[in-house]
Amino acid sequence: MEEYFNLLQKSPLFETADADGIRHILYCLEAYTGSFGRGEIIYHYGDCISRAGIVLDGKVALIAPGSDGEESSIRLAVPPESFGCSHSCLQDQPSQVTVIARKKTKILFLKLSKLFRREALGCRYASLVMANLLRQTAAVNLLQGRRIHVMSQKTIRDKLILFLSQNRGGEGKAILSMNRQELADYLGTERSALSREMTRMKQEGLIDYCRNEIKILNKN
Repeated sequence: MEEYFNLLQKSPLFETADADGIRHILYCLEAYTGSFGRGEIIYHYGDCISRAGIVLDGKVALIAPGSDGEESSIRLAVPPESFGCSHSCLQDQPSQVTVIARKKTKILFLKLSKLFRREALGCRYASLVMANLLRQTAAVNLLQGRRIHVMSQKTIRDKLILFLSQNRGGEGKAILSMNRQELADYLGTERSALSREMTRMKQEGLIDYCRNEIKILNKN
C-alpha cells in the first residue's frame, strides 16, 4: 500500500497528511483495496454504500439510469479522485448511480462513517480528514453547479462552448480525461450529434481538436 502514499497525498481527503498520518487513517478507516476489470460494476444503482472509494489506478464512471432506459454519465473519476463519500458517511441512503470501471482499475475503500464515532472526536488525524472531506464536498457541489449550468444551455454548441470555457487551460486548450462518448454523455446528447457539431465548429474556425485535446480558437 505504501507505494501509493505519494498519490494519496495528492488526494483531497489526505491533503497535508504525512506518511504516518496516512498509515493511521488507513488503519482507523478499515482501508482495503479492490481490483476491477473493464466494464466491471463496483457499486450498483440502489446499493447502500458503506465505503467511499479512491481511484488508485484506472478510471471509473458514475452512471445514472434514465426513465427511458438510457444511461448518462454523471462524472468520471481518475487517480486520485474519489466517489461515494457522502453515501459512506450516511450509509442508509441508496446510491443514485452505478459506479463502473472504464478500464482495469484499482480502488482504495474507506469506511468514512467511522469519522463520526465518539472515539474519533479527539483524534487529530480524524479531524484532518473531516476538514478535508468538508472542502471536497464543497468542491463537488461547485462542480455540480457547473454541470447544471452546462445542461441549461439549449444547443449542443452552447453546451460545448461553455464546458470548454470551464475547463480550458493555457493557450485556450481543454485537455479532457473523457473520450468522445463520455463527453456526449456529460453534455446529455448523442455521440453522433456531438461529432457533427464539433466538425462544423472546426470548419467554422471556432475550435480545433485532436483526440482528447480541444482548443478554443474564437471565444465569440
